[in-house]
Amino acid sequence: MTIYKYPRKELLFLLSSLLAFFFLSSCQKQPNLLFGNGNTDDNNSANVVVVDSATVQMTTTFVDSTSTSGTGYLMVGNYKDPYLGKVTSRAYWQVSPPSTLPTISAVNNTYDSMSLILFYKKKNPWYGDTTALQSYVVNQVDTLYQLGNFQYGWYSHNSLRLNPTPLGSTGPMFIYPTKLDSFPLTSQGPFDTVKIKLDDNLGRRLYNMVYTLSDSVKNNTIWLNWFHGLCLSPGTSNDAAIYGFKDSAIMRIFYREAGPISTVKYIDFNITNRSYQFNNVRSDYTGTALQNIKKPTQTVQPPPETPSALTGNASYIQTITGLNVKLTFPYLNKIALRPDYIGLLRAQLTVRPVPGSFNTTWTLPPQLGVYTTDQNNLLGTPIPAAGVSGLQTGNLVLNYFNPLSVAYTYDVTAFIKQQITNNASNAAQTGLYLSVPSPASDAAFNRLVIADQSYPVNQRITLSVYYISLFPHQ
Repeated sequence: MTIYKYPRKELLFLLSSLLAFFFLSSCQKQPNLLFGNGNTDDNNSANVVVVDSATVQMTTTFVDSTSTSGTGYLMVGNYKDPYLGKVTSRAYWQVSPPSTLPTISAVNNTYDSMSLILFYKKKNPWYGDTTALQSYVVNQVDTLYQLGNFQYGWYSHNSLRLNPTPLGSTGPMFIYPTKLDSFPLTSQGPFDTVKIKLDDNLGRRLYNMVYTLSDSVKNNTIWLNWFHGLCLSPGTSNDAAIYGFKDSAIMRIFYREAGPISTVKYIDFNITNRSYQFNNVRSDYTGTALQNIKKPTQTVQPPPETPSALTGNASYIQTITGLNVKLTFPYLNKIALRPDYIGLLRAQLTVRPVPGSFNTTWTLPPQLGVYTTDQNNLLGTPIPAAGVSGLQTGNLVLNYFNPLSVAYTYDVTAFIKQQITNNASNAAQTGLYLSVPSPASDAAFNRLVIADQSYPVNQRITLSVYYISLFPHQ
């Protein structure tokens, strides 16, 4: 058994000098700094000990609904994820007539058709298998589009009653997205649009209302009380991907103006009140490890957390569907009780995806933020890196050929320094929170499956704590 003797005042003075020399450049001789778990018998040496076996308890927190209004994208589609089950998204929005109505003077001008035009531009978000066929269905909202009591916005769990008879549909079709400089294409034609022909009975009625300058199209309040909105849903052939269309979608009426040569003209009904556009996003975890996840049982309560042992020895992040990860370190303060412990040098958190859980289809979040959290399991303040302000996002470097090298890394020195001596009653529930940062948190479906400490060491989450030790003289 090793017997430790605590430093005398002279040794403490020497230690202060050693630490100063370590952090500042000097022409004088520095102490030998050794990295590792072993001690040294050299009484003239300072030792840097790394502890990379600290216990990390990992849980998946579940928020029943996330804000999906005003994101700038109509997120529509569904897919089946081997880890997260079936994920479905559909979009709701309001439209309004043009502020200045066209004058349709000729009696023999004729209605032609009505379509919904969706714009899919470069860098629009998507997730899943984009080689699969897609189809879409448009329905009219069949209830007043308004916020309920104590409802301050539109969230992923919100939905509105629909007229069961579709206004139109399209597909199956291909969408070829791109993040490069080239334009995305659809199989409807060499453009970045998707067109869905809508019901002609409604189209003729709207055309006649514009022609007669009806109050229903002149007054926006009357209009919205009559025409509540639209909903775009995935069709029956969709089972592979979700696409984000721009929130500049247009409901367009085409008509022909009489003359020596008939001229095609149109009337656009654009999206109005973008803060009322929202995406209804739902997940079905049946048949996956997440079917055991704890869900809220009350309207207002902290997000419940589920230990990784109950969800396949892994935890899950897909912030748009309410999944985030909480990390706690129950025995961290034991490091400060070591007889050789002098002070914390640095701490690094390494987050590794479960091997085989990601590829070019099931892609990882490009950025993953690290925040504080407590017994309420809510996102707190960002954890800053040493000497750097702002949010850390993990410094992810993808390598599909060597997936075991893929990891998010964070400097958590500031948090560990405070937590290592935290004796508060809630210390055991004070931890780190991993979540996709805004704005991707509301519009991106990239997800991460994190291996807990039951996995081999090169595949699991680890906390590495480096502290300075100066061994007592014998």
